[in-house]
Amino acid sequence: MSKPVLKVTAAIIYNGNKFLICQRPKEKACGLLWEFPGGKIEPGETPEDCISRECMEELGIELENIRYFCDTEYEYPDKIINLVFFKTTIKDPEQLVVKEHNDTVWVDSSKLDKYVFCPTDTKMLEQFRNCL
Repeated sequence: MSKPVLKVTAAIIYNGNKFLICQRPKEKACGLLWEFPGGKIEPGETPEDCISRECMEELGIELENIRYFCDTEYEYPDKIINLVFFKTTIKDPEQLVVKEHNDTVWVDSSKLDKYVFCPTDTKMLEQFRNCL
């Protein structure tokens, strides 16, 4: 039996040499692990529209300078996640509001190793580190 494939977006939001990472809620899959913010692409929605909508819904922020970075796929026991990453900035970092996550942190790229990420984000980080 084939597994469902979920198409998801994530934002690598940077401000200077720091990146915004979010800690997933305890009760969700990969609870308390860290991730780059984003979510599922809705029917008829472009990946760019999705990442803008998700960041507004989850963090109250408006993205700008949205650029495709990479995509990766990760197979969980019950599903496959196809994750499209975008590098972006936000118009006003002061607007950031934690609505759905357990926590958010602006972290220096040299300190990303101190955080335990969701498997899909971990896979992308390998490629990301090579571009810093």
